[in-house]
Amino acid sequence: MLNGDYDDFIWCNIDKLNAEDARLTDLDDEQLDEAVYIWLMSHKSWFDDIYPASFSTGVSEIMTEMLFGKTQVPSRVVSNLFIAMAGDSDSDDKDDNWWSSASDRHLDEIVNLGNFADDFRSSVYLYLESSIEDYIFDRMARLLDNEKYERCDE
Repeated sequence: MLNGDYDDFIWCNIDKLNAEDARLTDLDDEQLDEAVYIWLMSHKSWFDDIYPASFSTGVSEIMTEMLFGKTQVPSRVVSNLFIAMAGDSDSDDKDDNWWSSASDRHLDEIVNLGNFADDFRSSVYLYLESSIEDYIFDRMARLLDNEKYERCDE
């Protein structure tokens, strides 16, 4: 459930999120990764925008864990999985094997760079930023209103 996942996230980061003129970018990288992780695991239909078409939902979940989970893996491992998925694809279509709407490019152009995972992680974050930010701040407002209402009942 998205609300439950983000409720805990919001309460753990309430000081930064509830500050005047707060933005999602006020959070540190680990917190941003957690926000993206929660979003993608709760909105699996967005995998189609993030990962190439050759990625199944299961592989997309694994890649999300590798990129945004608690224990991120080295860039080379991420690159190798992208290369393996393109190589195992039945399609010869470059879009199917390499296109990422989130990155707005074919990932074979950057997959062999030493910082591929960081570059890809950044492009995914930027792609999702406004959607996640809108959701989190709307949800936080509801949580704070509910807390205020519950205090009035006491």
